Amino acid sequence: MPTLKTKKQTGAAGADFELSPAVFEADQNAVLVREVYTAWMTNQRQGTHSTKTRAHVRGGGKKPWKQKHTGRARQGSTRAPQWRGGAIIFGPLPRDYHEKVNKKKRSAAFRAVLSSKLTAGEIIVVDALDFQKKSDVKTKNVVEMLEKVGAKGKTLIVVKERNEGLSRAAGNLAGSAQTPTRVTNVDAISIYDLLVAQTLLITGDALTALQERLAK
Repeated sequence: MPTLKTKKQTGAAGADFELSPAVFEADQNAVLVREVYTAWMTNQRQGTHSTKTRAHVRGGGKKPWKQKHTGRARQGSTRAPQWRGGAIIFGPLPRDYHEKVNKKKRSAAFRAVLSSKLTAGEIIVVDALDFQKKSDVKTKNVVEMLEKVGAKGKTLIVVKERNEGLSRAAGNLAGSAQTPTRVTNVDAISIYDLLVAQTLLITGDALTALQERLAK
């Protein structure tokens, strides 16, 4: 059974954390990961784009000029697509882009990405993250914590339940050039979050919950 040495918020070494072989020794399936990732990206589209066809454009009921003997091309309406202010032909209309991915596929993709991150040494497990006191809810405290535990690059912090203090303290780091950081809970984590994160910083209870969900 694979294990991972945990760390405390101060950076001190903690106990060994037992990892589930079913989750962290999964087969690498790049095609499946790509499929689940593409579906997630597609599902982010709102589909609210809209253009007006001739049926929707107001006006243009009168024929601009008579059909023959003018020397000009025949025209039926000033709301035709070739006219300024006219309709749009074959333009985008509101639609639903939702693409369904079944639970087994999604879980298998998660396991493949997590196994890859473990092999690359991109997972850090901390026993707990305490940002409950008002004096601790500061961005500099989060930056110091990330440095102490060894987080590098774009970091995804995963907790079991929403931590208001931690989310507020790390909020200013979302667009940081040095330590871009995002906080989420284990139920809201997505395949996109895992793929873009260079460091996955997860609490012990959150990792336990994640393993239980993915091992099914």
